[in-house]
Amino acid sequence: MNEQALAFGESGALFGILSLPETHDPSRPTVLIPNTGVDHRIGPGRLHVELARALANSGYASLRLDNAELGDSERVPGRASVAYAPDLRSAMDMLDAQTVSSGYVIIGFNSGAHDAHQAARIDPRIVGTAFIDGYCYSTRRSWLSSALHQLTRVNRHAYIPLRPLSRFTPQSGSLLHGVRTEEIRYFRTPSRRQMQVDVIEFMRRELSLLYVYTAQSEGSYIYATQLLDAFPILRTYPQVTLHHLPALEYRYPCRATRETIIKLLLDWVLALPMRAHSR
Repeated sequence: MNEQALAFGESGALFGILSLPETHDPSRPTVLIPNTGVDHRIGPGRLHVELARALANSGYASLRLDNAELGDSERVPGRASVAYAPDLRSAMDMLDAQTVSSGYVIIGFNSGAHDAHQAARIDPRIVGTAFIDGYCYSTRRSWLSSALHQLTRVNRHAYIPLRPLSRFTPQSGSLLHGVRTEEIRYFRTPSRRQMQVDVIEFMRRELSLLYVYTAQSEGSYIYATQLLDAFPILRTYPQVTLHHLPALEYRYPCRATRETIIKLLLDWVLALPMRAHSR
């Protein structure tokens, strides 16, 4: 395996680590791994490092990158608002110029899943996307389950709904300690109608889709087939994979937890249809 530090994007403001296998096959897609919340390119518990090296050992190149103003990446000149999909496109432009890949897969955790979705909407070079604890949409069953849970709690008044109107990611500090209001980056989950439009477009382009919900989505993602009930059209799509793993700990503090999610992601990448390996 070979790892290279790369500066890219306008004025070289963005930074990432490219992991290449010993024998690199440019006909295979390259995996992009953007930031998870405030964590820079190593990921929570070094998850991104371990994932990138597992991919390299299996013959796949990957780039774990710091989005603008996170980690070792700087502010992109002229950018007025926080938008990270352009950073993923800049990474693809850079790798295209080096003939590293013939297509791209994005694996996004939490806020990275939002960035992956937004990039997949606009860039045809993306052939697969994995969303770990990304967007959640309620259904009648999930609403009833939440209501029943609230009614049956011993201390009803202590119950706080866990599904916010907007998902958020602090730009520095910790989710639990020392986060100031001005450090939080908010983004809105797409409307149900917009999500339906996006899903139909992903299906038209034959993207491979992976949705994983862990303990991080507890309270928002209630049962295994909730996504399929929210968007029944996905039931007809053979290239969607869905996992509900409510026992998988948030932020992957234990090696066993990280190994579980890495194996799941690696198996999914290795099973990508051959048509995804060329544009």
